[in-house]
Amino acid sequence: MGAEPVGAERAALDVAACRERLEALRSEVERMFDAGEPGGALVERMREGVDALIVDMWRMAAGPAADAVDVLAVGGYGRGEMCPGSDWDVWFLLRDDADAATREAIERFAYAAWDMNVKLGHAVRTVEDTMRAVREDWNTATAALEARLLHGPGAAHAALGEKLDAFFARRRKAFVEAKLAEMEARHARAGDTAFLMEPDVKEGKGGLRDVQSVFWMAKVWHGSRRISDLVARGAISETEYKHLAGARAFLWRCRVGLHLLSRRVSDRLSFERQMQLAERMGYESEAGRHAVEAFMQDYFRHAGRIARVSGLLAMHFQEELNPQWLTRRKDIGDGFTLEGIWIGVRDSRVFEEEPLRLLRIFHAAQEGHRRLSAGALRLVREHVLLIDDDFRASAEACGVFLRILRHPRNVATTLKQMNDTGVLGRFIPDFRHAVGLGQFNNYHAYTVDEHTLRAIGEARNFAHGLHETRLELAHEAFRKITRPELLYLALLFHDIAKGKGGDHSELGEEIARRECLRLGLNRDAAELVAWLVRHHLLMAMTSQRSDLSDPAVIERFARQVGDVERLRYLLLLTVADIAAVGPNVWNGWKGALLRDLHLAAERWLMGEEDASASTRERARLRIESTAQQADESERARLVEALEGLPWRAVLGLPPRHLLPAARMLAAGEAPAVEVLVDEEREESLVLALAADRPGLFADLANAMASGHINILAAQAFSLSGGRVLDVFHIQSGEGAPLFDAGDVERLKRRILEAAEGGVRVRARPPRRHVLMERVRVSARPLPLASTRQTAIEVTAADRPGLLGLLAGAITEAGFNLRGASISTFGERAVDVFFLTRPDGGVLTPDEVARVCALLEEAASLPDEPGKETGAAATKRA
Repeated sequence: MGAEPVGAERAALDVAACRERLEALRSEVERMFDAGEPGGALVERMREGVDALIVDMWRMAAGPAADAVDVLAVGGYGRGEMCPGSDWDVWFLLRDDADAATREAIERFAYAAWDMNVKLGHAVRTVEDTMRAVREDWNTATAALEARLLHGPGAAHAALGEKLDAFFARRRKAFVEAKLAEMEARHARAGDTAFLMEPDVKEGKGGLRDVQSVFWMAKVWHGSRRISDLVARGAISETEYKHLAGARAFLWRCRVGLHLLSRRVSDRLSFERQMQLAERMGYESEAGRHAVEAFMQDYFRHAGRIARVSGLLAMHFQEELNPQWLTRRKDIGDGFTLEGIWIGVRDSRVFEEEPLRLLRIFHAAQEGHRRLSAGALRLVREHVLLIDDDFRASAEACGVFLRILRHPRNVATTLKQMNDTGVLGRFIPDFRHAVGLGQFNNYHAYTVDEHTLRAIGEARNFAHGLHETRLELAHEAFRKITRPELLYLALLFHDIAKGKGGDHSELGEEIARRECLRLGLNRDAAELVAWLVRHHLLMAMTSQRSDLSDPAVIERFARQVGDVERLRYLLLLTVADIAAVGPNVWNGWKGALLRDLHLAAERWLMGEEDASASTRERARLRIESTAQQADESERARLVEALEGLPWRAVLGLPPRHLLPAARMLAAGEAPAVEVLVDEEREESLVLALAADRPGLFADLANAMASGHINILAAQAFSLSGGRVLDVFHIQSGEGAPLFDAGDVERLKRRILEAAEGGVRVRARPPRRHVLMERVRVSARPLPLASTRQTAIEVTAADRPGLLGLLAGAITEAGFNLRGASISTFGERAVDVFFLTRPDGGVLTPDEVARVCALLEEAASLPDEPGKETGAAATKRA
């Protein structure tokens, strides 16, 4: 086909007019959205408008040939779920004798759609071509399942429908298996949860794709024309169908809103879009709760319903596919039945006859390798309102709940099912508040209830070791505790008071104490759980924000803990809590700090540590054992070099890295740098020896920041001869040690140049993010973090170069920076700096106030991107 005729026909199609019609349609849908129209009405209007536009475009493109082709809407468009940015999925079904003019017309149509900035997914096939594609690819088969005639005589569409019916009749088992596997894989990519804080409205678990998937399976397996047909089949209840339909309409509305805001296909509900949608959908802030939090709690409530009902339907199809699972049904007592591995119920009156069975059925499922059937879970949910005040006050009910927690199998799985069915929130009413409660920050990846249940799952792994080992010491500590159910209760309550206003640890302590006593625990056990809830952040904060080489810090922490039993429970709770925050939040560095703090506190609590007397002796022994690793000819020189180090440095460096540090010191060259890998802590150590000068620490930090290095912690040790040893604990941008030799050599060169004052890093304007704006900048003293130095904590929006800015402000104030501990919590950085006066003493209150003011100024975001204010403007990033 020549280019000139095609161009002429494209002009005749009047793309500009079609584009105007599409924009008018989108504007109409936008007005409907702002007027509060429901999601179903929005996608229906969008579908109607696109149908009419496509038909008119095809008629203009094809002329008389238009009536010779069946034009089909397929996929999501065929189903009628059309949003402003959705693809146009269109098939052109040709007769076997279709001529070149017909194909040219289709090409003109496609060019016009592309010129309108429409994402067109189209195929041009005969019926036989289509069936070959269907047989080769399940995605094509799925799209064909939703084929809807837009225009044409319909003969080809009818012929295709007959062949598809025969195909799916033969392949229904394979199709459903493929869709179940696809659904499982998609959920795995989303972390197997509907409660991610930045969810995908379409593809995530609990998203619109889940509704579509169960519909496809129902249509192929049962011949259902709509999901409501499954109610008559007993696969779902009328209530569940209404929940599913209502949740789908809510998510449709969210997706339409996302497309309108983005002016394109956009299905990820980012923090910024959450705020914009909450405002546009009419949510308002209330006392103690922002509008965006109310919106997201509604979102998670609806997504949870989709995940729950689609999950039950997936179980239904698994049972249908595997009839061997359902062997002879036998009565196992208490109104429960067993078919293969599946626990069911005798009849629909089981829970009305004895409401306590709503708990007992979960305990029964923990026995052996049993699972609750879809029908049993559905019936539990339908009767969950039988759990009332009398039920909660029942000693037998409380006893069953504790037996669930004490059982050696499936504690976390059982609690998750209890939460999904509403039993957990009914039995522990305060937990209902946490269900679907979002944590509007970049640190917590999950809602409060999802985080809590994942934390209990992490704790269960200490017993079984079925998944990743976070910290070997935690597994050892778990074997030494005698009441693991108390750990699970502490985790269940540790965040239960979030969003209630006030300190969630203090409020949670009151809830935990009250609930534990209600459950029938003795006073000692209730107080242990309450104490753990009250202090669940203590160990993490102490390990990450204190000078762990200071005996006074260890003593203060140990006295606050009180005894070794509490210490073990607190370690277990802390590890589980951190690991359940989100993917990649746990790392070896945090584990090493917790291990060091736990061991030091344990020694103190067991009377093995005289903080002032034994530390120097331990340092001496470490120096001797380090020297023994070297040849005899260099031992004396290495001992002399290490004896010139402060004992804090000797005990602070991992023993396996003390030898290369000693050799660097013994060589006497300054500046010098060593980069060592510590795989156990999942970090690299940078040892920088240089002549001390103002601004050295800031220059070194800037040199590393320019290489996209994450600094975890740092110490500065003064040596004789005006030298200083700066130690940086670092990771790559991927959260791993630096292994690549080329990267290490480049880092060494930058550090050596910085040590000699030769590196000047230009300030890079931070990339602004809506959550960064919400971080309140503060700088405050931490008098309990160290007794020998002044500790100041700075909270600010995290961005590249922040550490260098803050270190520069300290230098400008005239004080010595002796160390830093760096923590990031999503968009929020919390850095603790250890300072001394030039004479080595601690700062006066007036000096502390002055430094805090300078640090707050340096940490503040610039008024405009790329423009910094005050003293920060003169600093290097």
